[in-house]
Amino acid sequence: MASASQTEGSLNSKSYASDRHLLRPEEHNAAHRSVIELALADPRAQIPACFQASYLRYQYFQQRHSLIQINYITQLVFLLYYFADMLIIPDMQLYSASFRLGLAAAVMSACFFLIRYKQNILWADIVLPIGTVFSMGLWIYMLLHSNSPWTDHYLFVSVIFILIANMGVQVTFKPAFYASACIALIAAFGAAALMTFPQMTIFALTFSPICLFSLYISWNNTLNGRRSFLRTLLDEWYLNNLNDLAHTDELTQLYNRRQFVYAAEHKIHEWPTSAATCLLMFDVDHFKKVNDTYGHDVGDQVLQIIANTARKEMRHNDILARFGGEEFIVLIPETQIEDSLMIAERIRQSIAQEQLYLKPDMKLKFTVSIGVAQLNSPQQDLDELIKQADIALYQAKERGRNRVVRYDPSMSAPPEKINQHPDPAALQRIRDLKNNPSGVSIL
Repeated sequence: MASASQTEGSLNSKSYASDRHLLRPEEHNAAHRSVIELALADPRAQIPACFQASYLRYQYFQQRHSLIQINYITQLVFLLYYFADMLIIPDMQLYSASFRLGLAAAVMSACFFLIRYKQNILWADIVLPIGTVFSMGLWIYMLLHSNSPWTDHYLFVSVIFILIANMGVQVTFKPAFYASACIALIAAFGAAALMTFPQMTIFALTFSPICLFSLYISWNNTLNGRRSFLRTLLDEWYLNNLNDLAHTDELTQLYNRRQFVYAAEHKIHEWPTSAATCLLMFDVDHFKKVNDTYGHDVGDQVLQIIANTARKEMRHNDILARFGGEEFIVLIPETQIEDSLMIAERIRQSIAQEQLYLKPDMKLKFTVSIGVAQLNSPQQDLDELIKQADIALYQAKERGRNRVVRYDPSMSAPPEKINQHPDPAALQRIRDLKNNPSGVSIL
């Protein structure tokens, strides 16, 4: 509290860097968990269509630096082979220098542009295999047009091309497979033109195992990348649900008492504020009678209706929680007491208009009593504010229920609720948590 096509290219790196969430809120459900678990159980770990965009975003932030480094290193190696060309095919050195410099510049520029500016990891991942296929073709062209007697021996160097094409692929396996097929065909064409049959046999026995082995490594790299992403998705799913269990009341799906105290403690000390902060406390009138007469299942439905009704009246910054039993609490920041009383009255009236049908001809109506207190200074703590709202709530009960009462210092405290407020030691731990730079919970 991302379905998109595989070719989605533009990724918002700033927003992802800020919260790094792979799952959208609507994907935190059992159906998507099952989809992730089935994908993990699949030997090929195929990414489900609904998570393709998330997978590309994940791979972008995981692989972008290494992909740039791999491209730069391979192009440097490609350029250094110019010196081998000078020794073995000296008659082609000018051609070699031109095509090596041009192709290396094109590949490095394309990779840098796609990663840094387009943020498209899918296309950046296939730049190196495509560039390697062109390099192989141009290199074979040089060998076929060279007068050097060593071209048949030099052809064995083509295994470097197959290694570069396969080892550089990080995201999807298909580019490595297609690039390997193209390089193998070009190498076979060159071998047929430059070698005798025994030489071709030795070349095939050398080239084929290296090709297959590098393809196997490429497949495992991409497979492990997919599995890592799916495990990260599943971990995030479980972490989100554990957080929900820790912070949310299971019945009403509102904040629980502990999370309310934590959030409210932060909010009430955000001084100076442009307006006052108020607190509402309300509970169900005659709730024990509802449970005794109709059963706890009906009582739970009443609490759910009240929670949903109150939630509709809340604004974005308001903090609504189930405080315990049939008791609810709301922190209303930056709101004057007069406006808070209007909000409380609106909540009371909305709940009074609700009804629960027990049978087609039998309906149950219920009401709430609300106490309102105002935060007067930054020195006032949450415990004191809750006590004041509780006193006002007690007075609302005493005056006949189904009403809103504002706290007044002349009011007396309800004796039965003296010990039901947050433990001062617990509140102090929460205050310490605000100043804890490690971010580790000490509750």
